[in-house]
Amino acid sequence: MSEYNKTKMSQFIKSKKNERNVGLQIFRMLLCFWVLLFHCLKRFKSIAFIYIKLKKFHVPSFFFISFFYFYPIIKERNSFKMKSRLERLFIPFTIWPIIIWLFNNILYLTFKISMFNRTFQLEELIIQLITGRKFFIQLWFLFNLIFLSIFFFIFSFFTESIFFTFMIFIGIICYIFQHNRFIYNILENYKDCITNSVGHLVSSFPIAITSLAINKINIILYLEYHRYKSISIILSILPFLFIYGPPNTYDGLDINIFSFFAFLLFYLLPINKYLNKNFKNIIYIMTNYTNGIYCLHIIIYTFLRKEFKCSSSLIDCFIIYLLYFIIFRNKNFYQL
Repeated sequence: MSEYNKTKMSQFIKSKKNERNVGLQIFRMLLCFWVLLFHCLKRFKSIAFIYIKLKKFHVPSFFFISFFYFYPIIKERNSFKMKSRLERLFIPFTIWPIIIWLFNNILYLTFKISMFNRTFQLEELIIQLITGRKFFIQLWFLFNLIFLSIFFFIFSFFTESIFFTFMIFIGIICYIFQHNRFIYNILENYKDCITNSVGHLVSSFPIAITSLAINKINIILYLEYHRYKSISIILSILPFLFIYGPPNTYDGLDINIFSFFAFLLFYLLPINKYLNKNFKNIIYIMTNYTNGIYCLHIIIYTFLRKEFKCSSSLIDCFIIYLLYFIIFRNKNFYQL
């Protein structure tokens, strides 16, 4: 690359540093809806809906987004932003299980009705708050975000070269262990929530460190400099990964690769340039609540199914998605 092009590239990168990416906000909205479909849609009448159950790319994609934006915090060792991040994650992680535990037990003991048809023991609440899995199992995702954020922030006080060398080494070991089900084999005699919590944590680590690394070395900004060529290449790769990649779980390499390229695609889409400011604001408002809908969609779904006999169709899933935003539109602590 010539000196002129290097200078031009450097100016481009600096100009993009603080720009909020609308494409990734839209990606988060779509991922939340995919999570909702994955958990709630029961009528699989076509190959498309069957793939919803097989292609579990939503969680790796969330990790790519979350830790991509986490890199500046560990680079600057910014304790204020770290505290703010942990609050946004920790509040729904702890408050909602306690509310559900109390609400369910009071209803059942008083009226003999509840969404779960039984009471929860105190032991179950403690396990839920420690592992993120018991009666509110989807909160394992927030547990992983909290644990890995703290882990990375502690080790960020080493030099960056030591930090990334060490973390990439751990990431490779984690992937090898998870791919060979080493963790599950060790913990198979323990309670299921403990086994799965450790397993998900191990499988999440390589994704998180990969996302930190691509932000550090500015790969995505170099791709954005050649935006349309990059988008064309990614669009030729994604359908192949989605259609022909073997169905797998969160630790599957094909799922992680698909999530990585999907993340790149939505980042590179030139939406910031062409989308109306009012539409951008609507997207920003809605994506403030992705954490909340991720936590609570199962509760809304269970309530609608029991009280209104919802059939769990695609339309019902849209209703659940929109109903959450209507009910909780003024609750700021759901932000991710």
